Amino acid sequence: MRIGLQANLATLPTAEYLRRFIAKYPFLEQGSPVALITGNVPVGVARGDIVGDGLMLIGDAARQADPLTGGGIANAMHAGRLAAEVAVEAVHRADNSKDFLEEYQRRWRQGRGRKMERNHRLKQRFSAAQRATPSFLRAFAVSAVGK
Repeated sequence: MRIGLQANLATLPTAEYLRRFIAKYPFLEQGSPVALITGNVPVGVARGDIVGDGLMLIGDAARQADPLTGGGIANAMHAGRLAAEVAVEAVHRADNSKDFLEEYQRRWRQGRGRKMERNHRLKQRFSAAQRATPSFLRAFAVSAVGK
């Protein structure tokens, strides 16, 4: 199980949030910790190309985590599919140039990338406290979910 926190909103240690979550679901108490791993997720939008000659960046490397939620698994899977489609065509054409691979970048930016840019603007416009309010969550919860 993983837990994600926005550091500037957390008032308790991460382990305490996990303990409280497990307490709500007693069946989870049957498990035991294997490892504690901490780190940061790069949220924002890529400031440049996510492709190069023979290269397509995906997931965290391409800054594809949602700026509002920090979630990135679904985005990475979607980007992986887009990259795979372009990679198959690149193999068929024997062309792994940046110019050709930019098709992946274009597809990402026209789809979920556009939503990530919008969410980044929302994150910049509203404070962390404002983003945690029920009214903000109601207003943007549906639109923040990637499809």
